[in-house]
Amino acid sequence: MYLERIEIVGFRGINRLSLMLNDNVVLIGENAWGKSSLLDTLTLLFSPGTDLYHFKPDDFHYPLGDEASRQNHLHIVLTFYAREIDSPEMPKFHHLRPLWVKGNNGLSRIIYRLEGEVQADGNVSTSRSFLNEAGHALELKNVDELAREIVRLHPVLRLRDARFGQRFRQGGILPDQENDPLTQQLTKLSEELECNPQKLSNKDLKQGLQAIHALLKHYFIALDAKENSAAVRYKNGRYRQNSELWQSLNYLNQLISEPESRNMRMILLGVFSTLIQAQGTEHLDTRAVPLLLIEDPESRLHPIMLSAAWGLLNNLPLQKITTTNSGDLLSLVPLESVYRLVRQSNRIAAFRIDAGELNIQERRRISFHIRLNRASSLFARSWLLVEGETEVWLLTELARQCGYHFETEGIKVIEFAQSGLKPLLKYASRMGIEWHVLVDGDDAGKKYAETVRLFINGSEDTERDRLTQLPALDMENFMFKEGFSDVYYDAAVLPTNVHMPMRRIIGKAIQHSSKPDLAIEVAEKAGQLGIESIPPLLKKMFSRILWLARGRASR
Repeated sequence: MYLERIEIVGFRGINRLSLMLNDNVVLIGENAWGKSSLLDTLTLLFSPGTDLYHFKPDDFHYPLGDEASRQNHLHIVLTFYAREIDSPEMPKFHHLRPLWVKGNNGLSRIIYRLEGEVQADGNVSTSRSFLNEAGHALELKNVDELAREIVRLHPVLRLRDARFGQRFRQGGILPDQENDPLTQQLTKLSEELECNPQKLSNKDLKQGLQAIHALLKHYFIALDAKENSAAVRYKNGRYRQNSELWQSLNYLNQLISEPESRNMRMILLGVFSTLIQAQGTEHLDTRAVPLLLIEDPESRLHPIMLSAAWGLLNNLPLQKITTTNSGDLLSLVPLESVYRLVRQSNRIAAFRIDAGELNIQERRRISFHIRLNRASSLFARSWLLVEGETEVWLLTELARQCGYHFETEGIKVIEFAQSGLKPLLKYASRMGIEWHVLVDGDDAGKKYAETVRLFINGSEDTERDRLTQLPALDMENFMFKEGFSDVYYDAAVLPTNVHMPMRRIIGKAIQHSSKPDLAIEVAEKAGQLGIESIPPLLKKMFSRILWLARGRASR
C-alpha cells in the first residue's frame, strides 16, 4: 500500500492543506509554504521505533505574528491505498483487515484520522480513529495497536543532509569487515550485476558500488554516531571530488533501471535498509515498505552528483516525497510528479498537472521547453509570455529601468514561439502560475491574441489582465515609432534624413546587427533618455504583471 492522500488542518505552520500523492512526489514552493510542518507531520506520526505521537501545545496553528490566536483543535487524515485488489488479503496485512474500505474501482483504502484538542486546563488530548467510506469512525477496541501496526508496515524515513544531524562512526567509506551486513548486501548486488558483464565493466561496477555506499552513508542519512577522524574527512572529500565515481554510478543506475532488473532493485533496497539499520536507526520490520522523505537533496551535491543521486533514489522501489529548490532536479522529474504549493490566506493550495491533462504533443513541448530548458521557471509566481528572444532581452532591462526587478518579484519572461502558446497557458494555469501574454500586431500576433481570448472565455479573467497587443507589426516597428528610430538608423548605417520605408530601415539594421543586439541597444538608449522614454503601453504591462505576481504571492 502507499499513502494516497494527506489532509492537515491546524497543525503548526499549516492552516489547511489537502494533498493527493503518487509514487514519486516532488514539492516546490516559496519559503513559507509549510514544508517543515508537512515533513514533521509524517516524521512524528510514522517514525519507526517510537511510540505513538501525542500532540503538544506548540503543535497547534496560529496566524503568523499572532500567537494569541492559536487554535485549540487540529486534525490530520491520512488515506492509504491498496496497490492491487487482493492486497488486503496478503498475510502481512492480516491485522489490518478490519480497516479496509472498498472503493468503487474495487481497490481498498485505509483512512486514519488523528485529532488534537486543547482542554480547558491547558492539557492536550490526542485521539485516533479509522474511518469508513462515509467518514464515520469504525468501532474498534484496539485502535492504538492497529495504529502501531500501520507504523510498523509503513514507516517514514527522513533523508536529509548529514550536516543537519550528527555524523557517522569513525572508519572508511567502505567497511572492511567481511561479515559487515552492508558489505554482504553490496556483495550480493555486485554478484547480481556481474550477470550482465556486457553492460558494465569491473571498474564501473566497483566504483558504482562505492558511490552508492558513499552517497547513502555520507550525504543523506543523519544518524547517531560521531565523525571526528581527519582521515574520514579526507576520504569523504576524496569521494566528492572523484568524477569517475559518479559517472560509474550513472552507468549502474541505467542498468538497474532496465525493465528486467527488478531483482537488482530489490537488492538495492536491501542495501539501503541494511545501511540504515547498521548505522543505528531503529530496527525496521522485515515486512516494512518505508515512505522516503528526501529533504532538499541539492543542498550539498554538485549538479552532476545530484543527477547520479536522483537516479539511485529513483531505483529504490519505494514511495518518495522530495522537497527541492533546484531547477536541476526538476529537469530530471516527470511533469506529473511536480507539485507546486502556495500559501494563501486561508489554506496552502497544491497545484499539479494530472496524467492525461496534456495530450502527447503538449506534454512533449512542455517537457522540452520548460522542464528541460527552463525548469527554474516553475518556481516563478508569474510568467510574461512573449513571441521571441528580442522581447526577453528588451523587456527585462526596460522593466528594471522602471524599478521592477523581475527576478526578485518572481517573474519569468518566456518566449513561446517554439512551444506554442496554448500548452503554456494550460500548464501555467493548472500549476497556479499567473501569466500575461505580449503579442505582435501582425497576423501571427492576432492569432495568438485570439488564442488568449478563447482561453479566458468563461473565466473571471479580463483581457486587460492577460493580454497586451502591440499596435505595430512587431517590437522593432513599435520601438521605432516610439522614439527609438535613431538606434535603427545607426545600425543600418543610414542618415536619419534618408527617404526609405520604415520596414526597409529595420531590415537593414537587422542585417548589419541582430534582433537581440538591437534590443540591447534600444534598452541602453532608454537608459540614457530616462524612464519617460519607455512607452506607456509597456509600463502598463509591467504594472499588470507585477500586480499578478504579488497578488498570487499574498492571496
